[in-house]
Amino acid sequence: MAIPERKRLGDILIEAGILSEEALEQAMVRQKETGHRLGQTMVELGLVSPEQIAAALSAQLGIPYVRLADYTITPDLIQKIPVQVAKRHKLIPIEEVGAKLIVAVADPLDITALDDLQLMLGLEIEPVIAAESDVMRAIEQQYGEAASQSVENVLQELTEQDVQLIQDVDGVLGGGTEHVGSETPVIRLVNMIILQSLRDRASDIHIEPFEHRFQVRERIDGVLKELPSPPRALQSGIVSRVKVMADLNIAETRLPQDGRIRVKLAGKEIDIRVSSLPTMFGESVVLRLLDRTSSVLSIEQLGFQADDAEKLKRNLGASNGIVLVTGPTGSGKTTTLYAGVQEVNSPEIKLITVEDPVEYELKGLVQCQVNEKVGMTFAAALRSILRQDPDIILIGEIRDVETASIAIQSALTGHLVLATAHTNEAAGAITRLIDMGCEPFLLTSSIRAIVGQRLVRKICPACKEQYDPPADDLKKLGKRPEELKGQAFYRGRGCTECATTGFRGRVGIYEVLELNNEINDLIVEKQPANIIHKKALEMGMRPMREDGWMKVLQGATSLDEILRVAPIETGVAIRD
Repeated sequence: MAIPERKRLGDILIEAGILSEEALEQAMVRQKETGHRLGQTMVELGLVSPEQIAAALSAQLGIPYVRLADYTITPDLIQKIPVQVAKRHKLIPIEEVGAKLIVAVADPLDITALDDLQLMLGLEIEPVIAAESDVMRAIEQQYGEAASQSVENVLQELTEQDVQLIQDVDGVLGGGTEHVGSETPVIRLVNMIILQSLRDRASDIHIEPFEHRFQVRERIDGVLKELPSPPRALQSGIVSRVKVMADLNIAETRLPQDGRIRVKLAGKEIDIRVSSLPTMFGESVVLRLLDRTSSVLSIEQLGFQADDAEKLKRNLGASNGIVLVTGPTGSGKTTTLYAGVQEVNSPEIKLITVEDPVEYELKGLVQCQVNEKVGMTFAAALRSILRQDPDIILIGEIRDVETASIAIQSALTGHLVLATAHTNEAAGAITRLIDMGCEPFLLTSSIRAIVGQRLVRKICPACKEQYDPPADDLKKLGKRPEELKGQAFYRGRGCTECATTGFRGRVGIYEVLELNNEINDLIVEKQPANIIHKKALEMGMRPMREDGWMKVLQGATSLDEILRVAPIETGVAIRD
């Protein structure tokens, strides 16, 4: 959209008698300090009203000024633009005329937003100007109403068989089956939030209290997304309902609590881990959603390159030793372990797991659940597991020296041990175990391979587009732009399929460190992780950043995503 030749905004306001020259100078000084637009700065200083700024922008740009109170905004219009886009760019659709969508904007100079909107909707976008306060108020009202209508639709679709609590065999949960159809609004709302998050493929639900609002967010593909906020008055009721479902003490609000819920939704059994934490303005509650019926992926489906998959399979086929999978929380370590388990599982093998929580149910596995309240810790479970004559042991996480010592002894006495640990890279697992108190010579005798991993978001196939990445981003990964002429790079534009994020689903990026004599010598010498990592690179290990780069070239993910997630070693970046 071409911007016509125009007067300066300040001059228009001065000519209209709204602003003095001294006030304009004051605003311009303030603008240099904050970096905000001049109109926003004048409103912040109280020199003009949002309506006066909107009218002045209208005169400056030749774009009509409207009062949103004069328009009836229908639910059909609201559904055309996702709430995240409306809030981020401060705009709202107000009328559709043929193939043209009229959109009220607070910032008509945000040309990129209007162009992106036109590409996303396939409609001609005609902007009109409205006061920012009017636009934001309309967004809250209209999307709030749309959200409540959506909630009502979800609730009406539910039947008594759709949502029900399951009584645990060990009595962890509160008793009985509760049907959504005959319950109070708070119970129905909590069930709706869980149902909506499962439909959105969320891994977590965050229920967070603040001083003036009550916020609910869901984590999709590792990134948080805000849901419509329930009324602040429902805060205690919602938190209490979740605590009742998880069999927590609703009278105790001063101490953190942990619990568990098992929910059946339309025939799917969902395990929910609940954590409550006292804060300044009430209890913050996080629900972790685990689909117990989800299928286990193969090693190839997880995104391993062919050579790394071969390394991992070779070590999984050993009769003894330890295979470690490392990474931060939420990086898919357990999923990788179960892919490995599926690779070696057979009727001839006794395979026992000890986990917290049990995330997958796999045929032929004996699975143990950690319960620290009754003394069933990882170490306690492992001591008993060894008397069960297993061939392979899966340990959900090595958290302390006792668990690590039992894992090492198990590997040295003829068992294959699969386990996870929290470290940033594969080599860091060695130094972490040594810091715990493990003897280096025992690590070299027992550990066969270490997998380091992260999860990156996959480009949404519905809005995938080719683009030219900035040269600086390529240099950060150690790539020379002039050597990549003709290489296609992709990103997601953002569409309704991916909630305008440009991503849908995730894939792993990996590094597989196999121990050999040279690396074992460094471990015995207690060399730091960076020295071990450097030696592994010399021995042919592909680091996570390079695995991510290969997935960028394959069109699976974007360059921005690799720079956001993958650990980049010092000295890799190319500097001019």
